[in-house]
Amino acid sequence: MSKRSIDREPALIKDVLKKILKPKDLPMLALQVRLRQVWEETVGENLRQHARLVDFRNKTLWIEVTSNPLMQELHFLKSRVLTTMQQQLGETVIKDIRFRLS
Repeated sequence: MSKRSIDREPALIKDVLKKILKPKDLPMLALQVRLRQVWEETVGENLRQHARLVDFRNKTLWIEVTSNPLMQELHFLKSRVLTTMQQQLGETVIKDIRFRLS
């Protein structure tokens, strides 16, 4: 058995997160969560199973797609998806969406 002190209380999650995350990282993490949420709402259940958000850099959303035909379909839908996401998030957040095969 470990010689850890029995009197020691469990750490609060907020205290652990403060040690791990820097305050400047929090807005970006919140944005990434929101981007994923808006992406999934925009493309719907069927597409999101085969096209997942993998990165967000320089105002560009990177989506990994499971097949070439689906990538072609998403290219056709790109302007509509981008417009919808910009309406949800603000026009300055996302400027482009790029697709790559997984």
